[in-house]
Amino acid sequence: MKLKLSISFILFVIVTTAQEINYKLGKVSEAEILQEEHPIEKEAEAAILYKKERVEYEFTPNKGFKSVRYCHYRIKIYNKDGLDWGTIEVPLYKSNNEEETVYEVKGYSYNLMDGKIEETKLKKDGILKENVNKYRNKVSIVMPAVKEGTVIDVEYKVGSEFIGNLDTFVMQYGIPLDKVEIKVEIPEYFVFKRHGKGYHPINVRQTKENRKIPYSYKSGNDVGFSARNQRSTGYLEFFENKYVIETSNIPSLRNTDYTDNIDNYRSAIKFELASVQFPDSPYKNYSLSWADVAKTIYKSSDFGGELSKKRLFEEVLLNLKGEGKDDNQLMLEIFDYVKNEITWNGYYGYYCENGLKNTLKEKTGNVADINLLLVGLLKEAGFKVDPVLVSTKSNGLPLYPTNDGFNYVIAGLSLDGKLIYLDATEKLNGFGLLPSRAMNWYGRLVKEDLTSKEVSLVPKKLAKEVTFLQAKLSVNGLLEGKIRNQYFDNTALYYRKKYKDSDVVEVMEEMEENNTDFSVDNLKFNNKNKYNKALVKSFEFSKENQLETIGDKLFFKPFFFMGLTQNPFIEEAREYPVDFIYPNSKKITVLLDIPEGYTVESVPENVALALPDQMGLFSYTTEFANGKLKCQIQQNINVHMVPAQLYPSLKEFYGTMVQKQLEQVVLVKA
Repeated sequence: MKLKLSISFILFVIVTTAQEINYKLGKVSEAEILQEEHPIEKEAEAAILYKKERVEYEFTPNKGFKSVRYCHYRIKIYNKDGLDWGTIEVPLYKSNNEEETVYEVKGYSYNLMDGKIEETKLKKDGILKENVNKYRNKVSIVMPAVKEGTVIDVEYKVGSEFIGNLDTFVMQYGIPLDKVEIKVEIPEYFVFKRHGKGYHPINVRQTKENRKIPYSYKSGNDVGFSARNQRSTGYLEFFENKYVIETSNIPSLRNTDYTDNIDNYRSAIKFELASVQFPDSPYKNYSLSWADVAKTIYKSSDFGGELSKKRLFEEVLLNLKGEGKDDNQLMLEIFDYVKNEITWNGYYGYYCENGLKNTLKEKTGNVADINLLLVGLLKEAGFKVDPVLVSTKSNGLPLYPTNDGFNYVIAGLSLDGKLIYLDATEKLNGFGLLPSRAMNWYGRLVKEDLTSKEVSLVPKKLAKEVTFLQAKLSVNGLLEGKIRNQYFDNTALYYRKKYKDSDVVEVMEEMEENNTDFSVDNLKFNNKNKYNKALVKSFEFSKENQLETIGDKLFFKPFFFMGLTQNPFIEEAREYPVDFIYPNSKKITVLLDIPEGYTVESVPENVALALPDQMGLFSYTTEFANGKLKCQIQQNINVHMVPAQLYPSLKEFYGTMVQKQLEQVVLVKA
């Protein structure tokens, strides 16, 4: 396999070097169109053959600078799974009366038809603009005649008045990137910091060059009656910092199981505006700390301004307070009121979209409308509670302090010396639980006096799943009995969401479809709508073919269809952490009547395993007495994330767990 890969790579280098590939728009070669698979990553559904981005600042008198970003992509589609790469999506910022624009879009699709290159030009109807929300637009460039084998070649410009905001330069995708060229030219008046991320090394060359811009202006002559304005010409002279990145053969970075947000690990460069200094103008510092960001957000009328509406909160609380209610009861009722009365519209954000008054009236709102209402009501009722700013998993881990670093807000309730997080956007949520989207490392708790602190969002409590099976095993291999599943905390939330739209019959049918020779009867759910209690699922079952007979001995796996049978971690190595979302625990207990006339000859040995630093624990025990076999496994993952350097230990840990659960009990005639 290594030999094949090496030969393919050598051939690729020889071919591409000999051909002197022309990356000018529209100069696609026949070799690029004929290429049936990527030379290095054979399984790739598509590849970016070339990516070029150039950012420069244009100057206009009376308006000043604006940034222009030129983009050029050449993409090869190998198979049907890569057809989505035939559409280029361009995110655009907007604020108040300003918005970024896409212009000078040119593109071609190339296919080989009857031995000849067929060129299809992009038309205006392939350029689609969409309003995403009040802060974002999106332009989709839908290339024509895209099919397996197509090469698309497209370029466009993005003009922006938001001169301090440069989009991240991404240099790693879910498909290979063969060649990338990036150039950024920034006038001396703007000072940017650079932040890099990812595992693929990126070298940035920085130089400094002079620039001279001619411009015209009106000058006045106020001498006598002949005073008039006349147009004069001048020059704006300054130096520019120039940054150049050129690299090749960047491998794909694909999303895999147990990954929080793959974008956190892609190779990329981000430029952050630190300061601005124009001639004859005061110095402006834009470098922020997270404390500065939190303070700015709280001072907004759509955040702190909404939390100051005490009269609104008092009116709501009049209907919730009552005689004989203790603080604990009132606290739970306030949470349930917001959760049940207000429906989340699906939008994130830390600023209120509707405003709390309209949210109460319309019974719907974004995350901030709902959770700031919760904060305000709890605070007005006398509880110690503050908003907590969060970056969701989809928003990623922010590289540096910026307002875009957060996109969500929850309530942080101080109770008995502990900080409890509340999120009322999920109607199936229990008190003190966060949905998985909000469990992203750290948040920032902001107080009314504008002080703030970083807080951990990772649950300290294990989300438990407890299973108890009591059954009888017959000599013909039929297993009959009862199973009781208990789900706690975030595991309960997961299953409540899974089963919320299914009735008992549908759940039973799904269980039978997913298990061969499996029959379910008398399925019951307890506490399905009691969100602060464990969800309990119980049912009777029968399953055939659970024994293997060899000679006069019987063999079976004691955890039957419930055990772990495959290692989820099959990669040889991993460059980024393994994300379990939250610490969790699984316990399975089997109490089994073995077939009459038989006794146990051997059982798997008891074992106890541990990951380094007690990050994970596994125990396996069996005992046999009075014709009954009791087997139990306990699996704890005590952390939400395992670092990449411990991946080999984790893989071995799971491999041993699987091996133990595949071991068999041996029965012989008594």
